[in-house]
Amino acid sequence: MIVCSCNVISCRQIKGTVAADGSGPRTAGEAYDCLGCSPDCGRCAREVRTLLAEARAACATQCHSCASREIECAVHVTVERMLEGIAIAEDAAAA
Repeated sequence: MIVCSCNVISCRQIKGTVAADGSGPRTAGEAYDCLGCSPDCGRCAREVRTLLAEARAACATQCHSCASREIECAVHVTVERMLEGIAIAEDAAAA
């Protein structure tokens, strides 16, 4: 179901910003950042917050596998991945 008609964002995409451990965005603005866009009219903000809360609750109480990892989000970048990126950049600069 499309939640945001301005950016054509589905409830699956919104829920997909929440990691399997329940971490991730808590506000509509943070979810939009994860999805690479920004809210336009704001009519969907309440529904987005509700979907995020539902996804976090499901992760905390169920199988911890509800999150879709189809979306690369800055909220989910791990320290290891950040360090790998720095090492690659340093190697490229040294070459």
